[in-house]
Amino acid sequence: MKAKVIDNLPRFSRSMRSVYDDALGETAKDILIGARNVAPFEKGALRRESDVSQASPLKWRVSFWVEYARFQEFGGDSRRRVRNYTTGGTGAGFLKTTGDKMTSRLIHTFKKHSARIR
Repeated sequence: MKAKVIDNLPRFSRSMRSVYDDALGETAKDILIGARNVAPFEKGALRRESDVSQASPLKWRVSFWVEYARFQEFGGDSRRRVRNYTTGGTGAGFLKTTGDKMTSRLIHTFKKHSARIR
């Protein structure tokens, strides 16, 4: 009696990477939406000029394209501090705090997408 071995591991691995990439992309988009909601603004440029892009497989990047975004994120620099933000509920660390919150939900996002792995 002969046994035939069918190796589906490469197909499973490709499927798993694709599904996890989708989960990471969804999380990156959620981070962008959350960070836009708590970003400090006066005229809205910081909230408007931002996007999510895929740097490589399984690597996503959330970017804010306004030149003062880094200054606002860290609440100033070595010479100046931001003391008053124009809108209540916004402030320094808008991207980091949102990223930390969404990262804690990442396991649930992976579980939601992992049902599609074949």
